[in-house]
Amino acid sequence: MRTPNRATFFFAPLSALLLALGGVLMLPAFSAPGAVAAPLPDASGQPCITEHGGDPKACNELVELEVQDVVPLVEAQTHAVVLTTKDKQVVLPVFVDEASAVSIAFRLAEREPPQPLAQDLLDDVVDQLGAKVTEVRIDDLRDNVYSGRVFLEQGAKKMTLEARPSDSIAMALTSHARIRVTRKVLTLAGISREEIESLQKGGPGVGGSGPGGLMEEPEVMPPPGMPAPGHPPIEMDTDALPLPPGHPPLGAPQGTGKKIDL
Repeated sequence: MRTPNRATFFFAPLSALLLALGGVLMLPAFSAPGAVAAPLPDASGQPCITEHGGDPKACNELVELEVQDVVPLVEAQTHAVVLTTKDKQVVLPVFVDEASAVSIAFRLAEREPPQPLAQDLLDDVVDQLGAKVTEVRIDDLRDNVYSGRVFLEQGAKKMTLEARPSDSIAMALTSHARIRVTRKVLTLAGISREEIESLQKGGPGVGGSGPGGLMEEPEVMPPPGMPAPGHPPIEMDTDALPLPPGHPPLGAPQGTGKKIDL
């Protein structure tokens, strides 16, 4: 699953998402404590790789997230699943396809789809095998692609499967499992409350939709001597203008006044 980097996110035409994020972050603050990072047990296969020169603990600390909404982005032809930290101070947008967005939206609304979806099949398989999803994790962000895992328990047996966040988030909502993300991912793709509010308070518009939009068309300047758009025309003394030889005098309209059938 691909996600734009921070620069692309802020300058792409995603005004609908920005408004939705503002609504999410404007919710009254809960009494829950701030986002708390927890140590990540060592896992084989290195699901998260620290960048060269980066904080080695960035992959070993986890922050719990909550699913707030699913926002359709018509201009970008995609959907964004909006996740927030417990204290609502940081938002992590996960861009998904339409099928995943529909599945997650039905689960958020606690409604059954008219026909079983692909994620419903995954849930049924897990249930029929006597297993349960205990945790969903977004481990890393490499080359604008999220990677993650699903943690399951089947009796005394514990299993870990690689999964796209778009699929695993839906499974977490079904089983009421917690969703956690590494601090590395939250640092790379998370958006703070301050960043969103600064863009909404008269800052540069996203995709040209807000005040001072970066995509606004530049004002067309008139040729030298011509009035600017919206200004009255310049009064000129046409009788004093020099005319080329053979040019009829200016003033009354020329012509014979004959009616022309079109």
